[in-house]
Amino acid sequence: MTERAIDAVVFDVGQVLIEWDPRHLYRRVFTHADATPDEARVAWFLTEVCHPAWNVEQDRGRSIAEAEAEALARHPEMGPAIRSFYGRFQTMIPGPIPGTVAVLEALKAAGFPVHGLTNFGAETFTPTRARFGFLNAFDTVVVSGEEGVVKPDPRIYEILIERASLTPARTAFVDDSAANIEAAEKLGFQAHLFTGAGGFRSWLKGLGAPV
Repeated sequence: MTERAIDAVVFDVGQVLIEWDPRHLYRRVFTHADATPDEARVAWFLTEVCHPAWNVEQDRGRSIAEAEAEALARHPEMGPAIRSFYGRFQTMIPGPIPGTVAVLEALKAAGFPVHGLTNFGAETFTPTRARFGFLNAFDTVVVSGEEGVVKPDPRIYEILIERASLTPARTAFVDDSAANIEAAEKLGFQAHLFTGAGGFRSWLKGLGAPV
């Protein structure tokens, strides 16, 4: 039996436990006359209108109302599409990543502490958590939109460390962002860059986790 090297596991949410991609929505919003997606229009909108930096501000705590107002001021002609971002937000999330959810559930069933650390808007996390019951398995979850700080800022990790009474050297951390992994490692976490559930499970087994 492998000696256990960790006392807890910290999960990212988006692209680790659930898939999130705004193209799922905007391929429906922008279509050609034959109803096929207008990929060029989708790419333009998600680069120029509701772009990644705009979205990060909601993860940092900006309200949906403020976000829509800012985007509408730049592109008033795109009102319906802008309002669809949050009006149809769940369309961007087609479902869970099954293998990772199975890991979370195995840890929980074994009584192993599991926590969440996610860049997510405060107004969108609650309905997403209601939709995906496994997001209620966390013993502690820190949501960037509720704290006003996003990964990879060390402050958000420190909030979780304090709130969950973690010892980073005895804590496994998984995320799909290399920058977030680097920040976690600097704070002493044992960190894994997520590229698939199989590799993640094998890594945890190597640390002695009950998965």
